[in-house]
Amino acid sequence: MKLFAVYVGGRTATSRVELHDMCFAAGERIEDCYEDLYAQWWGVPESLHIDSWAELACVDGYDVSLKPEPYGGEEKLWFVNLGGYDPHEFTELHRNVFVVAPRTGKAKARAIRMVDELWPSRHSDYDYEIETMLCLKDILKSKGLHIHLAPAAEVKPFTFNNGYHPIRKKEGG
Repeated sequence: MKLFAVYVGGRTATSRVELHDMCFAAGERIEDCYEDLYAQWWGVPESLHIDSWAELACVDGYDVSLKPEPYGGEEKLWFVNLGGYDPHEFTELHRNVFVVAPRTGKAKARAIRMVDELWPSRHSDYDYEIETMLCLKDILKSKGLHIHLAPAAEVKPFTFNNGYHPIRKKEGG
């Protein structure tokens, strides 16, 4: 089983613009996660689609695996959503990163450093604050899976798949 981070979009009965959320699911392929994504979606079911997804196989120098037994290590996998404003943009801007750290404070510091590394010449108008921090330690516990982390022998860059991708429920589902 693989751990997927999935940025979904859609609408609600009263929304005027498309809304988004971050979901996490497990499967052999992204298509195996569709039922779980529907269960996590709070909007109009027919509007649900994927805007971006990634397999979380190697994050922040750690290999990520899913196992049935609990993980005993100190390090934890975190999803961090940073939000901010640019006086030249009408909407709030976001940067989402995944980091490995043992505690909240270290994860926050690592996320901010990571964004600074990604945008070494960013304009001073970008003033990002952490909006959401999720420790993913127990995100799949209800499915009988636990996230295990091990220092990576070969650090791989984080890659993701962008593009509008509607997902449909299986017949009878």
